[in-house]
Amino acid sequence: MEQIIQLAEEIRREFGGRDIFETAENSGANVWLRELGTLKGFYLFENGKRYIVVNRSLNTILRRTVCAHELGHDMLHRELSSGGIRENTLFLSHDKTEREANLFAAEILISDSEALSVLEYSHTLDEAAFELGALPEILGYKLELLNHKGHSFNLSDIPSNFLK
Repeated sequence: MEQIIQLAEEIRREFGGRDIFETAENSGANVWLRELGTLKGFYLFENGKRYIVVNRSLNTILRRTVCAHELGHDMLHRELSSGGIRENTLFLSHDKTEREANLFAAEILISDSEALSVLEYSHTLDEAAFELGALPEILGYKLELLNHKGHSFNLSDIPSNFLK
């Protein structure tokens, strides 16, 4: 988990842009919005080029989440993706690579200070996620990361198989 936290911080510091799409592009990945039917997105590393493809028909929050998740695959699992990581069931927590990509997405999309500030006055996880412009499930992963950093949030009610 520490490796994911440090990597997300490095990427944000070195390549950070106005949004996750710009950050991914600044890192050297080609980011494309395409019509993908039921596919939310995929990552492909082929011929030395990195591609993050996101379904353009998704809402803004979901597009950002998918882009951050696929950037996580790019940064953490590039060697596994020579044939492409193409899935309809992204973000399944029982898969180690998916879990790592989720943690990366949560860390790069939501800063500690933003999360802690919103959590001070929010009454529910959904309310806090709405304020942060994030999916509740991604906020759940952020809470797990904050717990790793010394906080003590209750994680028992957070779903782990979102975006099926």
